[in-house]
Amino acid sequence: MIGADMEQVVIGALLAEPDSFPRIADQLQTEDFARADCRRAFQAMRRLVTDGTQVDIWALEAAGGGQAADLGRMQMNSAGAANLEHYAGLVRTAARRRQIERDLMAALTRLRESAESPGADQPLLVEELAQKTISALEGQREATTRPFQELVQETLAEARQVHQKRTSGNTAGISTTLPCLNELTGGFHGPKLIVLGGRPGTFKTAYAAQIATEAAIDGFPVGFVSLEMGATELVARVIANRLKIDGAGLSRGVPEDVHAAQPALTWEWPLYIEDQLSSWPEIASRIMTWRHRRGIQLAVIDYLQIVRLPGKSSRFEKLGELSREAKLLAKRLGIPILLLAQISRDVEKENRRPLLSDIRECGNVEQDADVVMFTHAQRAKDRPVTYELILAKQRNGPAREVIKLQIDAPHYRIGELWEQGWEE
Repeated sequence: MIGADMEQVVIGALLAEPDSFPRIADQLQTEDFARADCRRAFQAMRRLVTDGTQVDIWALEAAGGGQAADLGRMQMNSAGAANLEHYAGLVRTAARRRQIERDLMAALTRLRESAESPGADQPLLVEELAQKTISALEGQREATTRPFQELVQETLAEARQVHQKRTSGNTAGISTTLPCLNELTGGFHGPKLIVLGGRPGTFKTAYAAQIATEAAIDGFPVGFVSLEMGATELVARVIANRLKIDGAGLSRGVPEDVHAAQPALTWEWPLYIEDQLSSWPEIASRIMTWRHRRGIQLAVIDYLQIVRLPGKSSRFEKLGELSREAKLLAKRLGIPILLLAQISRDVEKENRRPLLSDIRECGNVEQDADVVMFTHAQRAKDRPVTYELILAKQRNGPAREVIKLQIDAPHYRIGELWEQGWEE
């Protein structure tokens, strides 16, 4: 029995054992029932239970839950409430499928109508349809309310696992490629929004590409959305980083550098790069597709300010909405998202280290991010430029730490010299 028949089984079981209603009160809603008679009965039953009234056929009829004869037949055909949660789950699943069908049909209708409208943004509508499809697939793993004790056990198990990895010399999550930063953060893991901010020329993209490459080499699939740099340019930097080839020479096609890059033809790392997207719906859809089909463990977006978000709101509001959407996407997919961002010019004008306030022009990024890091170039008239990575915020760990970086610019390699505390 499925669908509408199962709805009658649920109502019959509740009538046979009214005290069992609380077991499925949070699992089912009135609108989950396709049959009008079952919908009326369930709604009236919920009202009676809420009011503290004893539920029976006559009380339910008086409350507008249907005719006593019809309710009696459902009760007589019931097998009892022993498997009530299972039956309710089937009803809920059927309701979700109906909703998914309605959503997809509505998206298909808009897509068909757009074919007759010259001004319609068809690529965006296609991406919207793809996003709804992936959302439907993700929705099959619907989250449910979980008891506190179960969550305590899971939390402690995760903590023990992290400790075991760190004491054995391994990073708990994806390596940041910097030992000091690994020690401070435990690597990138869990559904977190990690923001890497900095001014142009501070090697943000080079560092993000290094993290993504190292993760892929370690067997963690990575999706990299590059809005500023073309895919081949990004790959040239990866090759230069791994093989210590002059990146500029490789980009110019210098024969010696091209020849030295040949070993890259054998690399089969799970690193997926997309450089043709611009809007958030497209980006979110692609990341969800990567997660579902490729099993990515990290997503990188380079960079925040050039992501397009439809609508007429202000730039500040759009950036705030983008950071919230990125945070929710990380939580939904259960993976860290590394989001690059430009920061205020005041850092250069005032010749100082970046502060959290320097990303406030990016909407709610400061509040939404679990981790905020900055790459920074220290410039002085009579000294060579030095580079730093600043761990400005970490929701569940130490922050306000500065790591001195060693930059190998021709090879786009980022290493560390030492770590020091924050100095005002």
